[in-house]
Amino acid sequence: MSYDDKLLSMLKGLASGLALLLGSNTEVVVHDLKLREVVFIEHSHITGRSVGYHGDELMYSSVLELAQQKSDQLIGYKSTSPSGKPLRASHFLFRDEQGEPSALLCINQDISFQLEAKKMLEQQLFLQSMQEEENFSENDENYIQKTVKQVILRSIERLKPFSIDSKEGKLEVIRLLEYQGIFAVKDSVPQVCEILSISQATLYNYLRELRVKGNTNFDNYHF
Repeated sequence: MSYDDKLLSMLKGLASGLALLLGSNTEVVVHDLKLREVVFIEHSHITGRSVGYHGDELMYSSVLELAQQKSDQLIGYKSTSPSGKPLRASHFLFRDEQGEPSALLCINQDISFQLEAKKMLEQQLFLQSMQEEENFSENDENYIQKTVKQVILRSIERLKPFSIDSKEGKLEVIRLLEYQGIFAVKDSVPQVCEILSISQATLYNYLRELRVKGNTNFDNYHF
């Protein structure tokens, strides 16, 4: 048995154990880099691939270049499944006796549940923080309006260099406000419309556009 065959056999055993350890929301894959194909995969429903799958040369070249820049490891970068689910991906590069890339062990974790839970928690904490402010009263209209305005202005500031004079900028602000749960607060819509200089009809159209596109990913924002 050649060195490459022994390496692939070892990696298949390791991948099988990792798949059991990490559970069904994590796909574990072994690629033969000499053949440019998948030789082992568990929980393939994550990406829909199977043993024998050939990735395109650009994909392999890109992954290899990135992995070699980071000591043959690429840990926890953001990716997306063919069905659009957010993934946390990690790649581990293994070399042959001549030091050439021989195999790739990949771990693709479906993190859609964690992101949705994070979103719900942040919305709940935002609403709770409003309610816990000193002297807060549901009937204190001025206080509510003031707090909502502060959230809107902070959101606009956070999204620079977007300009709220453009549709793109307005969409980004609305997307962030929806993520924070601001539209669940009484009388927030008129304030948003006033600050963004749009009508309520336009606001609802923008919200509909964002929801239809599923454009609510905030992985690149840090709250």
